Amino acid sequence: MAGQVGIVIMKLLREYIRVLLNEGVEFRTLDSPLTYNRAGNVKRIALCDTSVKEPNIRPDGKPQRDAYFNEYQETERYGASGRRLKKPRKGKLVPGVSDACVIGFLDYHSQGKSSGGSEMWYIDYMKTRGDKGGQGTASKLIDEFYNTVAKPGDNVHFGKMMRKEIGHLKDKMVDKYPEISTIGAVNF
Repeated sequence: MAGQVGIVIMKLLREYIRVLLNEGVEFRTLDSPLTYNRAGNVKRIALCDTSVKEPNIRPDGKPQRDAYFNEYQETERYGASGRRLKKPRKGKLVPGVSDACVIGFLDYHSQGKSSGGSEMWYIDYMKTRGDKGGQGTASKLIDEFYNTVAKPGDNVHFGKMMRKEIGHLKDKMVDKYPEISTIGAVNF
């Protein structure tokens, strides 16, 4: 009897901690600041943890070079003809996220409708902030995409999957949402 009470207390404690941890987490839907060649109407689902107040910073206090989370200036070392420049010049400014609380994002767009009338979705890019990796951020983002954007009968294309972790997420979605056709190109 005492063992069962302990199990119930542990379950309640775990649920309470889960609620506390997810208290400051919210999803935001906005337009993607990145430019993609395949589409111009790219949307973004961003996972925002309001407990995070500062960008990813190195131990010496300088901003960490975390692509698409901290803004950075690219450097051009080669000219239009392909020859190396004597003095490198400033290149394209790569935008960071609009808010430091964003710990991950998923960019997607609609590819139109299939001949059967179902919507076709393409996942352009998915990224987790460097210091927040391995905490299930990508899994939460893809679950939010399938719960809010993709509907039964739709087609979802993961694009070029460059990491095994993304392949595992695709496989998870195939099993979890059999009513949605999900594909992706394996490049890992």
